[in-house]
Amino acid sequence: MSSIWGKIKTEVTDVSDFIGQKLAKEFISNSSSLEDALIKLLAGKLSDDQFEAHELIPSLRTAFYKNKTLSKIIEQDLVAYFERDFACKYYVEVLFFFTGFQALEAFRIAHELWSEKSDFTARWIHKRVSEVYSVDIHPAADIGSGLVIDHGIGVVIGETCKIGNNVFIFHNVTLGGTGRSDGARHPEIGSNVVIGTGATILGNIKIGENSVIAAGAVVLNDVPENTTVAGVPAKHIGKANKIQ
Repeated sequence: MSSIWGKIKTEVTDVSDFIGQKLAKEFISNSSSLEDALIKLLAGKLSDDQFEAHELIPSLRTAFYKNKTLSKIIEQDLVAYFERDFACKYYVEVLFFFTGFQALEAFRIAHELWSEKSDFTARWIHKRVSEVYSVDIHPAADIGSGLVIDHGIGVVIGETCKIGNNVFIFHNVTLGGTGRSDGARHPEIGSNVVIGTGATILGNIKIGENSVIAAGAVVLNDVPENTTVAGVPAKHIGKANKIQ
């Protein structure tokens, strides 16, 4: 049993309110691991008039069979939320209530299925994540571990986008293309980058590691490492300071 799953199981022992107890019983007490609980939770969230939760569970599990490191990546994501979101007090909060985390992990499952040529299942999950969470991440996008999508609303990440490790993205961020029809069309985001609310980063450009993209910025050109940019269009305004 992972240490994070053990902490989550301990956290729910003190839950006393009705909703908390019901969630704990359904998704923690009756689950064998974090991935098991997540699969059950996402199956319920993504189910619709076409597919019931119990029909989705086998397809969602397939991703974990194909990629044995996926469970560890999900743990790293959850820990990143816990450590970097100042409103978070418990690991189990991230699992139950953080919509950005749920959308991200549904993407990760879709990405594995896409990589295994299960295109229709991956596309269906992609569609449902967009409908349920208002987060649109193409299943082909390449996203490192420890990503935080804060507030989990209005984020768009394009097909050929690459994102490094430990990136923090606020709401209403677009990592999009500029109209090219082939090749790498979307940004490459280095590790430890922070992207502020409402920022737009377009085209096959590189955002260097440890950089900060200010809220509302429109970035059309490469950004060097350890740099803060702001404005429309974005301009260099100084050295990046560690935030969030």
